[in-house]
Amino acid sequence: MERKLIALDLDGTTLNAASGLNAATIQTMQRLQAAGHIVSIITGRSYQGSQAIYDELKLASPMINFNGSLGHLPHRTWEHEYQFTVNKAIVLALVKYREQLGISQIIAENKNSTMTAGQDVVADQFFPEVANSPRLTPETLTRNPNSLVLIVQLDRRSAVVDWIKSHFGDLVDVGIWGGPNAILEITSKGVHKAKGVAYLADRFKIARQNIIAFGDEHNDLEMLQYAGLGVAMANGTPAIKAAADDITPYNNDQNGVARYLENYFDLAE
Repeated sequence: MERKLIALDLDGTTLNAASGLNAATIQTMQRLQAAGHIVSIITGRSYQGSQAIYDELKLASPMINFNGSLGHLPHRTWEHEYQFTVNKAIVLALVKYREQLGISQIIAENKNSTMTAGQDVVADQFFPEVANSPRLTPETLTRNPNSLVLIVQLDRRSAVVDWIKSHFGDLVDVGIWGGPNAILEITSKGVHKAKGVAYLADRFKIARQNIIAFGDEHNDLEMLQYAGLGVAMANGTPAIKAAADDITPYNNDQNGVARYLENYFDLAE
């Protein structure tokens, strides 16, 4: 069998309901990596928020963070490392009008740093790296971040999105998280997970038809459409399932990804 690039979303996909890894998932990824396939994490999470998972899977491949904005090789220098950033002038405009717009908290992240303005209990739940992070001010923000996360008041969400698009729509894209929490992700224009996957495939000389990607949410859409085999989780959103080539019979809490790959690669013992 030709070498495959296996692209793994984390939350709701590779990770179980407790945001951890099941033993079967670790074992399956290890076997596929040992067989010569490229197993790569492609996540919206920061590096800080995904490094422990990368290490637990014992991966040796590059990782894509911030939905495609950062591609790097954890723990090592990689000459092909890349990053896309958001102009800091946009960040500072949001800091300036934060309260006026109804933004509870702004989180600006780079590969190894996190800065915040404002405060919201939701941030502690989804972004553990914000605890004790430095304040985000015009004085402390010295470089463009890879990613910007806004936690906004639910009734103000549409207005915030409209404001960003009207002022900076030619420079950035705004992603809206599903679920009850009003969380917005801002990335450089045209950057999404598929960009990172395409970059890795090119580096490792893997044809598009040999890419298998797994996801469950809106930010996985382009990646699943780009991959030769885009697989939605059983617990995925209706839009993701509609766009996918296939759907896992099992959800993320039932080792859905591992079971699918065991079947695909015929790993049954």
